[in-house]
Amino acid sequence: MSNTQIQKPPKVITQQEDQLIKDCLAGKRAAQNRLFDKYAPKMLGVCFRYTQTAHEAEDVMQDGFVKVFNNLGSFRRESSLEAWIKRIMVNTALNHLKSTRRLRMEEDISVAENALDVSVIQLHDIDAEILMGCIQQLPAGYRVVLNMFAIEGYAHKEIAEQLGITESTSRSQFARAKEFLRKKLDSLKKTEQHYERRRVQ
Repeated sequence: MSNTQIQKPPKVITQQEDQLIKDCLAGKRAAQNRLFDKYAPKMLGVCFRYTQTAHEAEDVMQDGFVKVFNNLGSFRRESSLEAWIKRIMVNTALNHLKSTRRLRMEEDISVAENALDVSVIQLHDIDAEILMGCIQQLPAGYRVVLNMFAIEGYAHKEIAEQLGITESTSRSQFARAKEFLRKKLDSLKKTEQHYERRRVQ
C-alpha cells in the first residue's frame, strides 16, 4: 500500500470569511454590513474602471451587491470570496453598458492580426491616478477589453464569450486600447518634460 497521502486543496477562504458568509445567509444585518464595508471600496474601483462617472460607478456597485447577497448561497468556495464578488461586479458593469447601448465593438482585421506588434505598456509601472485618468478617456469598447484582459486577467476567449464577440475582435480592441494609451502617455510625458525644462531655465 502506498504511503503517499492525498493532498487536500488549499482553502481559498478564511474561517472568518466562512463565518461571515454563514451570518449573512442567516440574515444578520450586522454581518451584511461588515461584508459590504470590507469589499465596497475595492469594488467601487472595479466598477469605476468600466463606467464614466463616480455616481454611475456607485449605482453599478449597489446593483452588484444586491446580486451578491441574493446569490451568496450559491457561492461554492472554489475561489476567494473577493474574486467571486469581483466577477459579479464586472458582469453587472457589462450588463449596464449593454443596456445603455454604449458597448460597441468594431473589428479591424488588420489591427487584430498585428495586435502583438503594438508596443507593450507596463501598466504596473505607471502612476495609478494617471493611468486611471487615461483609461477613463478610452471609448467604452476599448476600455472594457483592456480592463478585462490586462487588469482582471480574462483570456481573449473568455472576453469574447462574455461580450458576444469574436476573439479577433477582442484582440483588436485590446490593441487599439494599448495604442491609445501609448499615445496619451507619450503626450503626457512630453508635456511634463516641457514644463520641467521651463522650470530649470
